Amino acid sequence: MEQDTPEWHALRATKIGASDAPVIMGVSPWKTPYQLWQEKLGLVESQQSNVAMLRGKLMEAQARKSFQQCTGIQIDPSVVLSKKYPWMMASLDGIDASKTVAVEIKCPGRDDHSIALDGQIPEKYIPQLYHQMIVCELDSIQYFSYNPTFIDENKRTKIITLKKNGGYAESLIKKEIEFLDCWNNFREPALNKKDFVEIDNEKWDAVSEEWKEVQKSLRELKIRDEQCRQDLIAMAASQNAIGNGVKVCKFFRRGAVDYQAIPELMGVELDNYRKKPTEIWRIT
Repeated sequence: MEQDTPEWHALRATKIGASDAPVIMGVSPWKTPYQLWQEKLGLVESQQSNVAMLRGKLMEAQARKSFQQCTGIQIDPSVVLSKKYPWMMASLDGIDASKTVAVEIKCPGRDDHSIALDGQIPEKYIPQLYHQMIVCELDSIQYFSYNPTFIDENKRTKIITLKKNGGYAESLIKKEIEFLDCWNNFREPALNKKDFVEIDNEKWDAVSEEWKEVQKSLRELKIRDEQCRQDLIAMAASQNAIGNGVKVCKFFRRGAVDYQAIPELMGVELDNYRKKPTEIWRIT
């Protein structure tokens, strides 16, 4: 499958890809797990590529050629599906014919490239590389940092071999399973600070203070309401009662339908009959 085609985008919408891994692990500077969850469910449009991503796309072919010149290894882009974990896929920048050498190409700015020149891989890319190793069932992967703006030719490229650490791989798989569960069950992941816009003005402060006072009063009234209800029900002594303009009536509600117990519905994907999600606001 060719990358960046309608078929590829359709497949990515049903899988967790390597670029999703940093988001799920909470190290992506561009997106949060909650934002990714919204995108996967089609609740919001996918975020547009940022400047760094666009630069990487434009320079990828040039960088791939440079890697091949540095190593003598012929690599080609490839889309790989995991045999062990059906929700995982990886769109590789390059892999050799033997399927033993996989490469993640980055064309970063000077800061991230300088980190690579010091022999380190920027933290925000580590989950992506691990995801690719897991999908391809490899014990190591090549990280290739390419920045042709450096005057010194020896500093324009850097290849770092990342070897798989079992513990980190397990933690990544666990996090992805947790995200998958949220995705499949329409339950949002935990929100972090980046999921909120900070509002600091007098009007917001005044309304929010009033709201907190109202909530406090409502809680107190709810406690009083429940106590009065219990006292009136107790005094009614299992009978319908009336007094002082207040009626206490006993009634019965039909039980909920246990859809899982209906034989005809066994194997039927009920989500296919679910209406579109509705927008609900929660204030806490």
